[in-house]
Amino acid sequence: MILTTYDKDLYEKTLKEDAREEGLESGILLAKYLFNDNRSKDLERASKDIEYQKKLLKEYGIE
Repeated sequence: MILTTYDKDLYEKTLKEDAREEGLESGILLAKYLFNDNRSKDLERASKDIEYQKKLLKEYGIE
């Protein structure tokens, strides 16, 4: 019989790290699209306004 231990703190830390990496990747991809589309004003606004950033992520199909 094999017993494994469950480390709740390690599990939660791993989830947070994964979410952070996904968020970072999404943000970089959004910045890339906005830059390529010459939307620097939108990029600047998205960097300060999380709701606007979410709108743009949906617009570009990044989720």
